[in-house]
Order: sequence, then C-alpha cells, then structure tokens
Amino acid sequence: EKNPSAVLYLKSFKAGDPSWNGGHEYNPSSARDNFFDPNADANEDAEGQIIIPGTSNVIIIGCDMREATSHPLLKYMIQNPGSRAEMVVSELLGSFGDNELSPECLDGVQQCGVLKENCVSIPQSYTSFIAPVSSARLHSEAKNQASLPINSNEGPASPSSGMQRAMETPYVVRTHAASQTHLEKGCWTFSHPHHSDVSNESGECSSAEAARDINNDRCAHLSFTDRDRNAGVGCGYGAFDTDVASMSTALGVTTSSKDTPITIHGFLGSFHSVLYESPPKLKKGKDRSSVISIAPSTFSVGMFSWFPLYFPLKSPLLVPPGATVNCSIWRRSDDGRVWYEWCAEVESSGDYGEERTLWSVSSMHNPGGRSYHVRL
Repeated sequence: EKNPSAVLYLKSFKAGDPSWNGGHEYNPSSARDNFFDPNADANEDAEGQIIIPGTSNVIIIGCDMREATSHPLLKYMIQNPGSRAEMVVSELLGSFGDNELSPECLDGVQQCGVLKENCVSIPQSYTSFIAPVSSARLHSEAKNQASLPINSNEGPASPSSGMQRAMETPYVVRTHAASQTHLEKGCWTFSHPHHSDVSNESGECSSAEAARDINNDRCAHLSFTDRDRNAGVGCGYGAFDTDVASMSTALGVTTSSKDTPITIHGFLGSFHSVLYESPPKLKKGKDRSSVISIAPSTFSVGMFSWFPLYFPLKSPLLVPPGATVNCSIWRRSDDGRVWYEWCAEVESSGDYGEERTLWSVSSMHNPGGRSYHVRL
C-alpha cells in the first residue's frame, strides 16, 4: 500500500486483530513484519509459532507496488525465485474497468520480477463496455461543474473549471433520471498476468520479461443500430430486465417508439470482470468462474461498489428513427498520464441499399488529455 494514511490504518488492524498475526497477540518488538523465510513450514509464522487455522500472518508493506525493488522484503523475494508471489489479489478496478490504472499498476509489479511464472492474478481479466445514454439531468449536472473551482483547496481564489473542462471530464454517476438507449458493447479487455514463452539466461520463462514494453493504449469504434435499442437496460445501472424487454418486443416497441427520435446526451461506461476462472483441464465441462459486473447484461445483483462512468457530449445529438449512433473512444497515455478521448456521430442506417447519410457529428472530446487525465 503506497498511501501512508492507509498503511497506518492497516497496521492498526494488525495491532488489534490476532487473526492478522497467525492467531497470536501482536508483538511490536518482533521481527515478524520484516521476516520472510521460504524454507519455513507453511503452518508456522516467523517466530515458529503455529498459525491457527482461519488466520493469517499478514505483512504490511508501505510502498508503491510498481517500485517493489525499493523494499527490502520484496527485493529479497525478487532475488529468490522460490520466494516470489504465487497469487496477486488487487482492488484496482474502476467504473470503466481500467480507469483507475489497474493495467499500469499490475504490469508494474510484474515487471519488478516479484511474481512467479505461474502466478495467478485476481482479477484475471476485465472488459470495458459503453452505451449511449439519454439524460437531460446528467447533461445539466455536467454543465454545472463549469462554475466550480479547479482547485477546491484555494476556495474562491481558484479559477473556475470552465465549460470545456466540465464537458470533457468523465463522471462516476448513480443514474436515476436516465435511459440507456441501446445495449452496451465491449470496447477492450485487459488480462493479467502476462505470460511468456521466451526463456531468460537461466533457461526459465521470465514473468518480468513478459510484462516489458506492454502498450496499454486502446481504441474502439462501435456502432449502435436501431436493432440494439432495448427497454430492458433501463437507466443503465442495474440488471437487464428480461420482463420489460419481452413486453416491449411483444408490443412491437423498443426503448422508445421506432417512429420517435431520441436525444443522446453522452455515453455510459461500465465493466465486466472475471475474477478467477479454472484452467480448462479442471473445468470438467462445468462453468467454474467467478465474475463481477456492472454492465447491465451481466450485472452482479446486490453489488453496490461501482457506478457507471458518464462520458458527456458537449452538444446532445438527435437520433432520427432508424438511425445509427457511432461512437469512437481512445485510451491514450504519455510518460506521466493516462486519459480518454471520445467523439460520436449519427448517420442513417443504410438499410435496403440506400446511401448512408451523416446527420450530425460531435467534436473530439479531451484531445491530448487537455481537460482530464489520471497521473501515473
């Protein structure tokens, strides 16, 4: 954990909960927090005490996971292949899957060489999804951000954000007064850890080398046609409602009447993640996987840890009956930042051999990360 405050918080748990210390009372003068012996019995802790079943000997390390070589214990693990990690469990997923730098962080710790070649990552993969949304409320709330200060710590002395910054920034939203007009579609997928068939000087496959020179930039160009419109997705947050979808199909309608134009105010981003999936040889014909998702089509009912990511459009787009919404989105980066760029257009469907007609086009949002970015 690299956040100093979080490190103190975790250490307070360790000091007060025997289950974090193999079931024994915490001894601050012991060397347990800085000791790692690959030859020690798995049922014993650093002081030779038996670890009580149902407990763990938790070691809290305060450093950036991408700089594992800077910590003595992690450096020891790197230098001793048998001591390297067999499993990495991370909580780095954002509303759009990768928007909180999960790819960069997990690639970074693998590049340090702290993982075994057969190391398992939880999550194993995550896919970003996106869909058009119609919501005058969301659009209005995004515009209202223009009058807020850029730096809240400066108070009234801080300049306002401005309309450009406000409408080129994605927002985590709990959608209510909104309608996701089309079924969501996948943008891209990240998987961890990276595996390599190339051997190092010792003749072993190197986990660290497999993560070298990884490019996490992505792009997706998606088309949402009239056939993708479905009332079952509702407001864009929650499980797909098959009853509503069936009723709409029976009545011959979709999200709104096919004879009625709709207005697109932006896009909703979501994710689907495979936490763990058994190897094929262990499945034995059964689905042995664990997933979490906020994408409506595969929504994890009862989970409230993430809400959709709203990508606003500066100017709403009118979608005539039967028209197609095209969305282009990029994940870009430089030496110190990661950001998204997006744009959209509306065109006629081109059905029945008719020539496609371009109805409207949005501007490019957030080019070069000028309004929004996340620092590495």
